[in-house]
Amino acid sequence: MSRSPLCLTYEMYIAAPPERVWEALTDARLTPQYFYGTEVKSSFKRGADIVYTAAGMAMVQGKILSVEKGRGLEISQHALWDPAVSADAPTRVSWELAPVGNATRVTLVHDGFERETETLKQSTAGWPVILSGLKTLLETGRPLALPAQG
Repeated sequence: MSRSPLCLTYEMYIAAPPERVWEALTDARLTPQYFYGTEVKSSFKRGADIVYTAAGMAMVQGKILSVEKGRGLEISQHALWDPAVSADAPTRVSWELAPVGNATRVTLVHDGFERETETLKQSTAGWPVILSGLKTLLETGRPLALPAQG
């Protein structure tokens, strides 16, 4: 897969097997605990819709571009959480999961930005919170508690 010049890349290790990380990425009972309170909804089949909702509103919507259960997920993503990002074109988010001993190396790539958009700016701040929340949830069984910002 070719990447656009404007690209956010994060790599981290989580002390959990890839199957457990996959479950956290795809289970609507788990995503609200680390993904800004949103529930993910999708069949997780190639070409299917994917939506992250909170309080009955779509915050992110897109399509499944590729999927390999327990190993990788690539989606188109149109951010909708505020008017500034809603005006931006959809982007692409890829998750790669690789076993490393008893842990999983998680690589997240968010690209497809045509220019320095509001989605890029807000995603730069948001992904570290989401990834830290995912890691904390899987390693401790509890959501990451951060003070309210804004």
